[in-house]
Amino acid sequence: MVCLILNQLKAFFDLRGDTASIQEITERINAGVRFRGTNLSVLILAIFIASIGLNMNSTAVIIGAMLISPLMGSILGIGYGLARYDSAYIRSGAGNLFAQVLISVAASTLYFCLTPIDAPSSALLARTSPTIWDVLIAVFGGLAGIIGVTRKEGGNVIPGVAIATALMPPLCTAGYGIATGVTAYTVGALYLFFINSFFICLTAFIVLKIIDIPSKIARDSVEFSRQKRYLLTFAILVTLPSCFFAYQSVQENLENAQAKSYIEENFKAPPRLAISYTLDNEKKMLTVFTVAGIAEDDLAALTEKLHEKKYLRPFRLEVFSAETTEEREKMEAMINQRLSEVEKRAIPSVQEQQTVTALKSAREESEKQGAYILDWNREARIVFPQISRIAVGSVQAPAGTGDKSAALSETQIAFIYLQSDMDEASRARLTEWISDKAKNRVEVHFLPEVPPAEAKKGL
Repeated sequence: MVCLILNQLKAFFDLRGDTASIQEITERINAGVRFRGTNLSVLILAIFIASIGLNMNSTAVIIGAMLISPLMGSILGIGYGLARYDSAYIRSGAGNLFAQVLISVAASTLYFCLTPIDAPSSALLARTSPTIWDVLIAVFGGLAGIIGVTRKEGGNVIPGVAIATALMPPLCTAGYGIATGVTAYTVGALYLFFINSFFICLTAFIVLKIIDIPSKIARDSVEFSRQKRYLLTFAILVTLPSCFFAYQSVQENLENAQAKSYIEENFKAPPRLAISYTLDNEKKMLTVFTVAGIAEDDLAALTEKLHEKKYLRPFRLEVFSAETTEEREKMEAMINQRLSEVEKRAIPSVQEQQTVTALKSAREESEKQGAYILDWNREARIVFPQISRIAVGSVQAPAGTGDKSAALSETQIAFIYLQSDMDEASRARLTEWISDKAKNRVEVHFLPEVPPAEAKKGL
């Protein structure tokens, strides 16, 4: 029974059934390897299209460039040469691929030297840190590609493989790194291109061996065994760095997810309401910007809760507010320092770009609150002597509709700290006065002002 099932499975996945003739396969490979005339012209056009797409962060344009790129042909040619153990064919394919890479990088470097838009887009950044998933995509894409080439009817497999493996964008990203003087961009992008090229070549070799492409050496020869060992060893060496990058990526995603959960649990209700937060995975620091100040004892309790999260145990917690002039100045100094550190880094990742956005948002909020706090505290305390101080802030949240893509609405919030009780009528008048001052509806919260000594006793 087991043998019958295995035979059925073997028949289902048999690649020899609709294999094209050896002559037809060879002609297709030769057409792809040929690097002159049409292929050369199309390559140069594809380079500029991909560079523009990466520069403008346009996915549709990048896909268009990948579809017309002729880079796949030379890579499959090297795999074909390996399968036939034909050193002359391998040299020809490798030489053509090397020339294509040089032309691609040179043309993209020229474009990025001339373009006025020099900020790295997310599409560019995505090609600088390859992971094990890029290896898997190259393997599966390479398998699909060579299977398509060796069929009687080629079909539309190759265009799909060209999109999936994305050979052109890494070369354009390398050109961007050269144009901007960021070596890390160039190295990361070329490593991604090498991963894709090597594993497409390796899978082509494997499939061509499965369909018994004629070879200059026998399968049971010493030369063939040596070739397999070299390819396996090289595959492991190529994969190792991507495994490390994948581990880093997974770790950061887990840390970011738990940080978001921690903020939602501890900084989403008055008086501890967060304006924004940043997570520095490298320095293991979670920075929260709040509307109102946080007492030291309260900060210690929040730190304990932070360390209850498995992936946030190594992190330190720091909290800044714009409640007083001194705190605003401290926040401003910290934000400027962090922004300067991010700008100096070789590769500003997507997460670091989000950090920059959060820091700038916190700074703008601090500047806006400064004017409110100064005026409101001075005027309101004259009319309402029960007031100890006023803290002001704003938060952004979905507009309340079911559409998650809808624009965020901003809600202004004021915390009124009372040193003595205030009746409901006075509270209503004060709320109306604050909304009138802000020229907008303000969500007002009344809180008792607890002296530091009493706060410590309570805790």
